[in-house]
Amino acid sequence: MTQKKHLNVPAGQGDGQIPSVLEQAARAGYDGFAVLEPHLVVAELSFGFTGPERFADAALALKGILDPLAIPYG
Repeated sequence: MTQKKHLNVPAGQGDGQIPSVLEQAARAGYDGFAVLEPHLVVAELSFGFTGPERFADAALALKGILDPLAIPYG
């Protein structure tokens, strides 16, 4: 049996189905907020930390999902 690695990756690059979830929410008329709370670096006990250098990666990944779906943000 192959064991999955649990990695923290930018939106759309993992198993979370984030593009599909956002598309379905927009199609259903959701007009609220999405919170970007990236945890891209393993930080021992807290297991998820993103400093300024990786926050840009997370923001660009999310924008890369929203733009083709014509979901506004700002």
